Amino acid sequence: MDWNALAHPWIDHEEPIEKAHSPVKDGLLERAALKAGERVLDLGCGSGALSLDAADQVGPDGSVIAFDIAEAFVARVSERARNLARVEPVQGDAQHYDFSRANCDSVISLFGTMFFGEPKSAFANIGKALSPGGRMVFVTWAGPQHNPWFSVPGRALAEALPEMPKPDPSAPGPMAFANIEMVTSLLSETGFEHVSAEEVDTHLTPIGAAADITAMMLAIGPFRGAISMFAHPDAENAILDSVAASMINGFGVFAAEDGIKVPARVIYYSATRVT
Repeated sequence: MDWNALAHPWIDHEEPIEKAHSPVKDGLLERAALKAGERVLDLGCGSGALSLDAADQVGPDGSVIAFDIAEAFVARVSERARNLARVEPVQGDAQHYDFSRANCDSVISLFGTMFFGEPKSAFANIGKALSPGGRMVFVTWAGPQHNPWFSVPGRALAEALPEMPKPDPSAPGPMAFANIEMVTSLLSETGFEHVSAEEVDTHLTPIGAAADITAMMLAIGPFRGAISMFAHPDAENAILDSVAASMINGFGVFAAEDGIKVPARVIYYSATRVT
């Protein structure tokens, strides 16, 4: 997978994405309870919103490793944190990176753990970043039936392209860690204890009207690629228009006086490294 190709449109829409995820990020930081002076690994840091907030919490005596597989994201964090020496942008693959000298008190991740091709080896490796007794808190999506952020565009695409195969929810991707029993067992098997999971209903708070959200999702998601793959070339534009109209209607249902509020269900996982 070309992670840089995925990162660039995300960075282009950084502000509305970060605004949408803000309630989930705040919940993650509340559960992580970072302390002044701690050393923290932000796994799959994206464009850096969580890393920057974590840096505020650990203060000048602490530090945050902003870690991502995409060079474009790491470069963006470097730009945003250029005046914060305690933020250390690092590019690498968490499944294989040498974390043995990281010596972190905490690992945190905002939707950055669900894309591993080898999750068992990934978490065994990530555990090496933690000091004994160090804690990990990360958040993932629950199933698509609880998350219109995904089900609205997914339904629009399925209706427009009925011949397109249904995605495998257990494959690496946003929904890969929706199975709580699977994930908690995985953590227990890879060197963690005191494993817990908390399923929480919340709302995403994106910027703009339904049409703005739709334009953003079409830009950052795999929709154009799917349409190119499964639609006849002469029909691509019409299908894209149909998908967009369906998404606008779908997201428009969630309009409120103070903007669009999309219901969401997420899962906060926490664990400590075996001492």
